[in-house]
Amino acid sequence: MSPERRQRIFRILRLFAGMLVFLLLFVPFALGFVTIWALTNSPCGGGSTPASHGMNDYEAVAFASPAFSSDVQGYFVRGTNGATIVIPPALNAGAGSWRPEFTVLNRYGYNLFSYESRNCAGAANSLGYLEVEQVGDALNYLAARPDVDMTKIGIHGFSAGGATSIMAAARYPELKAVIAMGGYHDFGQIMDEATTSEWFAPLYRAGSRLGYRLATGEDMAVLRPVAAIGRIAPRPVLLIYGTREPSLAGAYEQQAAAGSNAVLWVIENATHGGYWTTAPEEFEQRVIAFLDAAFGIQR
Repeated sequence: MSPERRQRIFRILRLFAGMLVFLLLFVPFALGFVTIWALTNSPCGGGSTPASHGMNDYEAVAFASPAFSSDVQGYFVRGTNGATIVIPPALNAGAGSWRPEFTVLNRYGYNLFSYESRNCAGAANSLGYLEVEQVGDALNYLAARPDVDMTKIGIHGFSAGGATSIMAAARYPELKAVIAMGGYHDFGQIMDEATTSEWFAPLYRAGSRLGYRLATGEDMAVLRPVAAIGRIAPRPVLLIYGTREPSLAGAYEQQAAAGSNAVLWVIENATHGGYWTTAPEEFEQRVIAFLDAAFGIQR
């Protein structure tokens, strides 16, 4: 083989090796980045009117939020017992993302206040952290309504909305009762544990954290409801999880961090979001009893 041909082959091999190394480094990093970027920048998921779920006494409302150029859209559903439950959106949900776990509250007389996510308002969602500011804006709106008793305000969220509920209650003492269903306890830790045995884990984590930083302006370390839940006491907290959802271990950590004011209800065979479909009667009894006790409502 001529020296020229040998050199050409070596150059091709070096180029191939360089490309292989680049791909091995770039692909895991890019995958982590794209995963978080897509999660935080999802299109608005939309919602439905309260009437489509049998709640006919309501009004479409809008309230100001300094984070957005236009008002946040929502629904206020009237109840009969004087207490109001704020329903923070999960991820990219629109105003009126009505789960049966929420609508049952109105059947027992609770006002409901649901509003659109940051995605629907034209911004990236932060998986629960910046959404706490939206809860504060919602509370300001409710405080201006003459038909709302601000001594009887609770919050009830699902998934990322559950994480928002805990972090919001830690910040806003106006929230007198908290229900959080299926939320994470430490998002970064969960993500790390999901990839800990893979060789590309450090690259994936670095990409996801950069994606989160660029999308939200925040460090992923802010996504730690377990670090906030201890500041809610003595106000009552109800954590609801299923035995078949991956965030269950974190629920026990949150209960331990909260103290005696928090109750953890684990529903046998329930998946993430399957609480009502798995145990509707027990859900109704437990949740209504919890809220009635928190607000001193007699039946």
